[in-house]
Amino acid sequence: MSSIMDYLRKNEKLVFWNRCRIHRNKADFRRWVVEGYQNPDFIEVHTFGDEYRGKVIYYAGEQGNRMGFFAELGVTLIRLYYADERGFTPYVYWGENYLYYEPDGIKGEKNAFLYYFKPVSEVQSIEHAAHVVYSDYTHYAQVKKIYNAVSYDVSEDYINAMADMMKKYIQYNDDTRAYLDEEYEKLLGNKKTVGVHFRGTDFKKQYNNHPVAVKIEQEIDKVKELIEKSGYEQIFLATDENQAVEIFKKEFGDIVKVYQDTFRDDGGDDSIAFSSSDREHHKYKLGLEVIRDEYTLTRCDGLVCGYSNVTFIARIMRRSWFENDFEDYALINNGIHHNGNSFSMSRQERG
Repeated sequence: MSSIMDYLRKNEKLVFWNRCRIHRNKADFRRWVVEGYQNPDFIEVHTFGDEYRGKVIYYAGEQGNRMGFFAELGVTLIRLYYADERGFTPYVYWGENYLYYEPDGIKGEKNAFLYYFKPVSEVQSIEHAAHVVYSDYTHYAQVKKIYNAVSYDVSEDYINAMADMMKKYIQYNDDTRAYLDEEYEKLLGNKKTVGVHFRGTDFKKQYNNHPVAVKIEQEIDKVKELIEKSGYEQIFLATDENQAVEIFKKEFGDIVKVYQDTFRDDGGDDSIAFSSSDREHHKYKLGLEVIRDEYTLTRCDGLVCGYSNVTFIARIMRRSWFENDFEDYALINNGIHHNGNSFSMSRQERG
């Protein structure tokens, strides 16, 4: 008999249905079952030890699912917002499901978030923490719903909210910041610069709920217009395609500036983020290169772009770290694809 009872106690489904039978007349139990499941305001607290007592630590892990660098960072900002609203102490850990993760780490660091950024709080680990809440898709969805941020076309309020999180929590670590400043000064100096982001590769695949790709001719026409209007002396081009570099240089000559050592595609339609290479720390370097492009775009005087996570985060960073917005912000909006072509390997609406 005891072995049967032990089995019944260990069978999760039987335990659940038995508790429903026993507690079905209790209003609070019914409310928990009906309202608690996938409710972002019902929070489960885990205890692993005695560290950080007096704090509720909010563990913001990587989204994974092959998300690009700034898609991942955008989700992290949303999770930081959720934690900040509730007075939780955030802890960001990007692990092995992060697209830019290096199995052996970088300089001994296994948390890929810290490859590039400083810790967002004093918490170094949750291994022995007293109170831990794990991030969940429902938390992400709640914040997006508050600001009706259901597409790439988001409100100024949402941008401001995410900019507040960026300013409060996100800082490049010392090595990254020194590298970015040095690279920027070598490439652009003090000349008035219009930044251009051209996204090729996988945008050609026309995924559902993703932007209709901007044509390179559209960006060239807009750059000509802004040079005439605002007197830009040079163009910084951030792109994942070598062909785009060639076209821009053919059109504008030596005033086009690019980072020569950036890993780019030669005509394919897969994101560079999914690429492989025999160069050492390839994944880490891909992340560093896209950060370098982002940082440089953010410091430009003007920006020409289409919808993407890169340009969305550029606006947030600009608003967080500078006293003014871009002198010229030219967004080319060709609309959003609505079809059955699902981007199942890298869904942005999954937690």
